[in-house]
Amino acid sequence: MTPVLLLAGDDELLLQRELERQLTRLREEDVELEVDVHDVPEVGHLPELRTSSLFGGRTCVVLRGTEAVSGDLRAELETYLEAPSPEAVLVLVARGTGRIQRIAKAAAAHGERIDVKAPADWDDRGWDRLIGEEFRRRARKADASAIAAIRAHAGNQPATIASQVASVCAAASDAPTLTAEHVESVVEGHGRASGFAIADAIAERSPSQALVALRGALDAGEAPLALLGAIGFRTRQLLLVRSGASPKEAGISPGQHKRLQRLAAGFHPGELAWCHDRVAALDLELKGSDLPDELLLEVGVIELATSGQVGAPFNPLAGS
Repeated sequence: MTPVLLLAGDDELLLQRELERQLTRLREEDVELEVDVHDVPEVGHLPELRTSSLFGGRTCVVLRGTEAVSGDLRAELETYLEAPSPEAVLVLVARGTGRIQRIAKAAAAHGERIDVKAPADWDDRGWDRLIGEEFRRRARKADASAIAAIRAHAGNQPATIASQVASVCAAASDAPTLTAEHVESVVEGHGRASGFAIADAIAERSPSQALVALRGALDAGEAPLALLGAIGFRTRQLLLVRSGASPKEAGISPGQHKRLQRLAAGFHPGELAWCHDRVAALDLELKGSDLPDELLLEVGVIELATSGQVGAPFNPLAGS
């Protein structure tokens, strides 16, 4: 059993899920393991780690928020990591390691570092797996259509995914297998004010409808990145259908497949690939630009929804 474990990432929910997995593994290795969880702002000194439990089991101390460690606690932690006790386990959870490079290096040298990352935006299987794990955490079975529906509504936002999965499981507590119908019955309140509606308007090549849907979503408090996640998800579906993927390969129903075939036919050659690249660029802009998210989204949505030949000058009046 490693004496030090560092979990580093930038998403709080994913870090918590990884912590749960690691603690489950540690308890399987030592059924008498005693686990104490602390948040860094609430402790001034490093909890005792050098003596084993009174009843013989090992001690496991978890420090969440290690990226903010300072003062005496930081000094004690750095000293401890020079020679950690083999009779204990120290788990450090940090949202980034830029301010604790010395601690991170010592933790990795004497134990193990696990970098916790969300799947890449294009990794549909990774996101499907993440959503499936959220259903399994609640001991529920969900089919592919339910997972696709959650993805369409929540985008690439782990916290939103977890919240929507929890809502669906609670609302359909008696269903043996959850489907897209269960998801839609719970999250339909977002309806027109969702990224899904914006994505559909873009696919219909209607800039005006896309802007109306975008304004409604933003006014309803939807997160910009969640809206973009739904747009990207629909774009990838259209690319799959355009490439000849079957309904099963695309993870959609035959009826939806037929509809997407019609929509994909409305794009000029190479235009869907351009849209995919534009969504990726817009994602970077939302995460790094000083301009307002609303402005970036409005410009991006107009460009995506306006039909045009790839390589031709942009004409915002072309789709009117």
